[in-house]
Amino acid sequence: MPTLEMVAALCLAGVVIATAMVVGETGLSGDSGRPGGPLGRPRSTVVSSGEPGWWGRLRARLAAQPLVQALEAERRLLHLLVPYWRQVGVGLAISAGAVGIGLAKPWPTKILVDDVLGKQRLWGLSASSALSLTVALTLVLFVVSGGLGLLQTRVLFGLSQRLISDLRAQLFGHLTRLSLRYHDTRGAGDNLYRITTDSYSVQSVLLEGLIPLVAAVLTLVGTFAVMVRLDLVLAILATSSMPLAAVITQRMGNRISTSSLTLHERESEVYTNAEQTLVGIRTVQAFGREEFETERFARRADASSSAMLRLVTEQTVFGLAIDFVLGCGLAVLTWVAARRALDGRLTTGDVLVFLAYAGTLYGPMSALASVSGDLASAAAGAKRVFEVLDEPPPPEDPAAVAPAPRATGSIRYERVGFSYRAGIPVLHRVDLTAKPGELVAFVGPTGAGKSTLLSLLLRLYDPDEGRVLIDDVDTRRVPVAWLRDQVAYVPQEPLLFPTTVRDNIRYGRLDASDTDVEAAARLANLKEMDLDTVIGDRGATLSGGERQRVALARAFLRDSPIVLLDEPTSALDPETERRVMDAVLRLVAGRTAIVIAHRLSTAQRASRIVVIDGGRVVEEGRHVDLLAGSGRYRELCEAGFGLDGNGRHSPAGVAGEEPVTPR
Repeated sequence: MPTLEMVAALCLAGVVIATAMVVGETGLSGDSGRPGGPLGRPRSTVVSSGEPGWWGRLRARLAAQPLVQALEAERRLLHLLVPYWRQVGVGLAISAGAVGIGLAKPWPTKILVDDVLGKQRLWGLSASSALSLTVALTLVLFVVSGGLGLLQTRVLFGLSQRLISDLRAQLFGHLTRLSLRYHDTRGAGDNLYRITTDSYSVQSVLLEGLIPLVAAVLTLVGTFAVMVRLDLVLAILATSSMPLAAVITQRMGNRISTSSLTLHERESEVYTNAEQTLVGIRTVQAFGREEFETERFARRADASSSAMLRLVTEQTVFGLAIDFVLGCGLAVLTWVAARRALDGRLTTGDVLVFLAYAGTLYGPMSALASVSGDLASAAAGAKRVFEVLDEPPPPEDPAAVAPAPRATGSIRYERVGFSYRAGIPVLHRVDLTAKPGELVAFVGPTGAGKSTLLSLLLRLYDPDEGRVLIDDVDTRRVPVAWLRDQVAYVPQEPLLFPTTVRDNIRYGRLDASDTDVEAAARLANLKEMDLDTVIGDRGATLSGGERQRVALARAFLRDSPIVLLDEPTSALDPETERRVMDAVLRLVAGRTAIVIAHRLSTAQRASRIVVIDGGRVVEEGRHVDLLAGSGRYRELCEAGFGLDGNGRHSPAGVAGEEPVTPR
């Protein structure tokens, strides 16, 4: 003979399964069509089309449920919780204790009604003693409940903050390792928003997902068990509103998901707009576009505000709808319970306790529905975080080994082809070499592929075809860290940080001593500069020549066998150029150097000049030999180096004040 508990458990299981079948696909990410699940990683719960029968359909529906997808988000965050398993265990234990205290709260009311105001006598106590017991139990329960709540907040909120810190560090580190192909298509403002704001979705998933889910399930099971003991029929009736609540959850879930993702995107656009404008503030002010940029930013901010209002409205309507359905269920339950009390089958205390437990039952039922909505919102941010974490960094051969502690400096490009966008090649089977200790100048028009060749050598990108070799070893077969240790890069526009000149130079080798930094500064002709001076963002308080010499000092400090220079004297006056070139010549002495030359003075000093046009090497040789011919190099010289029609250099060309051509 089955017991009441068994029958009730079967009924509850039937209601839960029916609810799951009705809910359908709510979706946490608002992007159910994306391969690999809502957070961008393949899931083992996906059911193949060949799985037969109702079991396959049931699995497919359950896999699409909000709570199941929420657990998928929890699974992906689980590795961040592993170091803090003790805090998690404490938090769950506190939650279980809080649930137990909550289940005990209605009983002092029953004692008050039946044993103090009524005719029953608990344990033979007098009415006065029963009243004292009621008051004492009420105080104890509320004090313990408050204490557990405070302790739970401290433990779990502290844990969530550490979790956010861990995820931010992981996300930032991953972004720094992604290839430029990724960064070329993503705005810095968008990535900044993912790091600073989207990472907070982890806290929401923990505090509004895992813990409320565990507490709701424990409360639901415990409350239902007690209600079955009091009255089986009323216990089953109390669960009758769950299917309708599930339908509302299904209807509203996708809308909340879509609105949440839209809000994150609009907020990201605000960050991106602000970042782009402030970075280019000189241009904005130079063109008098302050009002234009302010109006454009205001439009982005208004769009974000509208998205926030839409999301809050939908969440509020969702909560009100769930509360209305559960309230109707409680009203029906109250009527039935009161009728049974009038019939003498329940005492007044029993009715009050039962209604209190019904309220407690509807609390976790409402919480389970709210968890779905909350996770739909949080998962919009989690999706954007995991989109970045799922982006693969440039592949590195696990068997890669450094061929030597220090490279000799031999460089070779073998039939290298490359495209930034499919179908638009930038390089066409380029073949060229640079011998150890040789200074090679790349010369060519804008978009010829000169800077791309330097990027391929640094493995900022990988070639689509062919290979790049250092010391006869494919750069994809050596550790990336070793490869970049062998190269000192001096860009045309050096990136300087808002700290001291000394720290900016030390960026070339972080373990360098002050003596080494000062020696590098002298070699870069920075003798007159106070190295402890704090400079502005991006070196705004330094002149162009000073910024270039700080970048050269970094390269001196790095002391790499290969030096890459992207026209270090571009747009400098003759005197500044002389000082910079003096430092450059000291830097490249005894090293393999490749320089992108925009000036005749730079090209003339090269051991060999490589002329690049249309992504191909069209000429190669010494300055004198190429100038004596009638090829592309001579055309470039006549157009930009200051070579007159009789083959003589004009004074401007010799001085090197005019660029060959814009890159």
